[in-house]
Amino acid sequence: MADNLYEIDAAMNMIKEDIIRELSESVSEQNKNLYYQQTSSSNLSFSEKTLD
Repeated sequence: MADNLYEIDAAMNMIKEDIIRELSESVSEQNKNLYYQQTSSSNLSFSEKTLD
């Protein structure tokens, strides 16, 4: 029984690590995209900004 609990715990930890890694990658990608949007819009002239 203890072996089964250890295997279940190990499997749950692996799943948790996968989920955390995927969420971290997703947040990093979103932050990178947001940063690029902000920097590209900050390079526009005033007249170009008002057209957006």
